[in-house]
Amino acid sequence: MRRLMKSLIPLLFLIMLFSSIKTVFGVGIGVNPSQLEYIVTSNSIIQKDLWVFNTGDTLTQYTLYFDAQYQPLFFFSINNFLLNPGENRKVTVVYDPTKDSNKINLNINLYVKGAVANSNIEAGMIVNVKVIYQLSETTTTSLAGKAFPFKPSDPEIVNALNYLRNVQDSSGGIGGFSISCWTVMAIASAGYDPHNFRKNSYSIVDYVINNRNQIDQAKATDLSKFILALTAAHENPKNIGGIDYVALLEATFRNNQFGDETMLNDDFWSIMALRSAGASESDFKIQTAASFIKNHQNSDGGWSWNVDGASDVDDTSAAIIALISAGESNQSPLILNALNYLKNQLGPNGGFTYMGEVNTASNAWGIMALVAAGVNPTSSDWIKNGKSPVDILLSFQNSDGSFSYAQGQSGSAWWTAYAIPALLGKFYPIQESFTIQLTTTTTLTSFYTSSTQSSTTQTATKNQVYIRIEDASGTVWRGWIEIPSSTTITCYNSGKSYVIPGDNVLAVLNEASKLGGFTYTVSDQWYPDLGFYVDSINGHKAEGVYGWLYRVNYVSGNTAINNFKINPLDEILIYWGTEKTKPLKVEIQPLKLEINTGESLTIIVKYRDDSTGEWYPLPGAIVHVNDSYITDNEGKVNVTFNERKVYHIYAEKWGSASDDQYIRSDIVYIGVGVPIPEFSSILLLTFIALTIACVLTRRVRSC
Repeated sequence: MRRLMKSLIPLLFLIMLFSSIKTVFGVGIGVNPSQLEYIVTSNSIIQKDLWVFNTGDTLTQYTLYFDAQYQPLFFFSINNFLLNPGENRKVTVVYDPTKDSNKINLNINLYVKGAVANSNIEAGMIVNVKVIYQLSETTTTSLAGKAFPFKPSDPEIVNALNYLRNVQDSSGGIGGFSISCWTVMAIASAGYDPHNFRKNSYSIVDYVINNRNQIDQAKATDLSKFILALTAAHENPKNIGGIDYVALLEATFRNNQFGDETMLNDDFWSIMALRSAGASESDFKIQTAASFIKNHQNSDGGWSWNVDGASDVDDTSAAIIALISAGESNQSPLILNALNYLKNQLGPNGGFTYMGEVNTASNAWGIMALVAAGVNPTSSDWIKNGKSPVDILLSFQNSDGSFSYAQGQSGSAWWTAYAIPALLGKFYPIQESFTIQLTTTTTLTSFYTSSTQSSTTQTATKNQVYIRIEDASGTVWRGWIEIPSSTTITCYNSGKSYVIPGDNVLAVLNEASKLGGFTYTVSDQWYPDLGFYVDSINGHKAEGVYGWLYRVNYVSGNTAINNFKINPLDEILIYWGTEKTKPLKVEIQPLKLEINTGESLTIIVKYRDDSTGEWYPLPGAIVHVNDSYITDNEGKVNVTFNERKVYHIYAEKWGSASDDQYIRSDIVYIGVGVPIPEFSSILLLTFIALTIACVLTRRVRSC
């Protein structure tokens, strides 16, 4: 025994060293990159992307924050969110030099905390953040008494947003489908949730989704614009009414470019759209399309909308934004040449021109390109005769808040939608957090202060549930839904409408149908004394013993769908099947979410046994990776990953007998040869703890 105790001293030391494992077990945090560096050459805001990844095995709430004294200098696209195991989220971390009066270099910490809901289990890690000032001259930030970029509370922005609110029609649209897409981005750029821009019961997001039939699915520009609007509104473009619009856009990729081989503008916008939807900078299609763009830069440094055309400000600006989105350095000769082209297009009055005419669109996009490249459009290099492009853009604003294309013309929602993000110092793709919640009657005023831009929407995020709707033939919709206070449902059989509380499964389904664009029908005749019954979703009706059932946290519902009370962070699964239909899940061994090409992983498919509440391996399940695989008697398949991309992995099995039918699993993501967030030390600690436990057990037994 003495010999045993002596040999255990190093292990006991490790247990003491890693005693926090008990408070973080199962919680995983991955980030990429591990350091953010901001090189400040002007007073323009600087954006850096940080990927946060759930490398643990439980639903986790993530929070990002700086120490209090640095919080006014930074703001986030989102800094409080939920991730399922294997999911990731891109967070844009923005540094605003205008908020730092000291203008000193910084070497500080960004804290990333993960916490399991309703428990004290949490973990944290630190991302090093450096701010390095390289100001070569005093920059010009004043503009008629205001600083660039403008704040959402400035009258110019407030009036423009109020104009858009005033021209919204009863369907929720503003100026038609295309302009509505741009308007969603403009609203989001100011920190407002476009879902709350409503006329009657329809928001502008409702309008865009409800009118998606206007998209020409063969045109990359149509798909890109739709995706950019969806991601700006925090919608999921991979599942709108069961359609993956990101996949449709990727399907236009051929001969090393997107869409029409004679065009360039479809490549600009495709890159921006895919980046907004979560594609990595190093994604093969993005980098290949970026090379296509680079190869067609004209000798004057600019680009046209087509491969053989003369350069223009609008397309050069879009190209700059796209290439920087794809990882091009703002100091590369290619970008510097493009900026020099833009500078040469400044007219005598300080404004950008297109076909000889100074206009809102060219100045808005030109400003966005400069900001994307880290250039202040009001600095001395960009002023002619005392005017900058920002001055010129402001000159097109009318008394009603709208912007005209050119002097003397009427205002339009189209040009107003371009002007708003430009004045705010934002550029496409727009991915902002929503810090103001509006009612249908709210008039925008200056109650929005600069400090709200760095605030969080923690309360809203904590009041969400995750819902997944699975038909036998495919996934209908999946995503996070805010729990409403109440909602109105209408029963198709009786025509009666009912106002029901929001904290139940039916209310969440109703809200999901609005966001996802799918239909469902509910009846009040089947069980009038018990509650309502959903008898069809997306046109698939109940047949015999088959119908639409639900589970909460994988446990079968035991009451009518409108009577089952839900809690924040619950996971709701609505599915087609019978009482015998069981849910599936996918596990990865070893738990590696980022691997190199040529590596292999074991994928295990398990089903839930309702009688025991345990999960068991399932033989004969179909695992979808690139190809399809069938699990062996242990529910396993071994897969070698040879293609460089992010894989979407899920499993399903639908036998001929009802007791051999299963609910499709949720998706697990694996990055192969692409930069996805690194593992945190939590996984290492878990491994050490398990190893210690194993060694202790074996040695005690050997005594």
